[in-house]
Amino acid sequence: MAPTTAHPGQAPDRNAGRPKAERSPALLDLECIQCGARHPVADLPRGCPVCDAAGRNSNMFCRYADEAPLAERVPYPGIPDPDQGPTPLLPWEPNVYVKNEAVLRTGSHKDRFAAVVAAHAQAAGYRAVALGSSGNAGLAMAAYAAEAGLRCTVAAFEWLPETTRRFFTDLGADLRTFDDDRDRLRCIRDLADDPETLTVSNITDPVVGSHPLGIEGYKHIAWEIADQVPEDVDHVVVPSSRGDLAWGICLGFWDLHQVTGRPVPKLHLVEPFPRLSAVLDGAAVTDRFPGDHGRLSSIAGSSTTVQAHRAVTLTGGTATVVPDDTADTYYRLLCRRGHVWERSSVTVFAALASLREKGVVRDDSVTVLVATSHFFKGL
Repeated sequence: MAPTTAHPGQAPDRNAGRPKAERSPALLDLECIQCGARHPVADLPRGCPVCDAAGRNSNMFCRYADEAPLAERVPYPGIPDPDQGPTPLLPWEPNVYVKNEAVLRTGSHKDRFAAVVAAHAQAAGYRAVALGSSGNAGLAMAAYAAEAGLRCTVAAFEWLPETTRRFFTDLGADLRTFDDDRDRLRCIRDLADDPETLTVSNITDPVVGSHPLGIEGYKHIAWEIADQVPEDVDHVVVPSSRGDLAWGICLGFWDLHQVTGRPVPKLHLVEPFPRLSAVLDGAAVTDRFPGDHGRLSSIAGSSTTVQAHRAVTLTGGTATVVPDDTADTYYRLLCRRGHVWERSSVTVFAALASLREKGVVRDDSVTVLVATSHFFKGL
């Protein structure tokens, strides 16, 4: 836990006087996705200490009391704010729905992660948060950090669009840009040594995923889908890079199954070139996978994670490749129909067509496509 008392010469505590969220009484500990080791709830930017020491890379997830209701199966009940209401579920075609996360405050699903992390940082006495981001995560974190009275450092790439840079400045973030991913990672790793800063993106190479408490915020997507769709859902299609979103949705559906007995749908993770697909075909999860993501910057990256792999294997889903040129075709088509999702979001529509062509998704299957972000940020 970070110190909460300001020393002479330091800036005053921006959290002073702000109400702090209360941690769920049902939260027991953290468990490693890969080896099953359990640890007290703590901030572990390198993921599981046991796997890290053994040269493996794996994230943790929250474990709750078996008898806990859904409302207590998040680190901070009431975060994200339930008064904001669920994001819309759009009927798309027979048996297909679109979960529109683009309507959230900063225009993407990352708000759900950022809201929980900001609440945790504030409750734990941190004064700042830091992360590596290509845009959506950084903007969400900057906004929720500002609301919580926290400083925010975002390590991004030099190619970041000028519009996005201005948004970071407007939100008061300390934006640092880098040409090389290793330099960007080194920046966040250095900040992880600061006891006043909570680093919420992983600092290992390859990465294991983002802060596990923040990932819990994505459970609400699963719970909202279950409330909004009148029948059991068979498939959920999700754009994916390191699998934070998919793993959070997976955890949400498993909670539902444990509490209500509802079946867990198959999760299909969409990527711009084979990464997770290669792992499912036998490659090591810690391998590097060269490929061109084109303009699909929100799902870029040359690695995958244990959590992405587990989201697919636990649910019987797939990893589906949608290259940039295919995504661009769907992007133009959807724009001409008046929809404003970014290119990485529209990969789910192309993935559905591919999954149907392969016979993985039948026409009578109930399917939800998760549209993650709008295009107004230039991503």
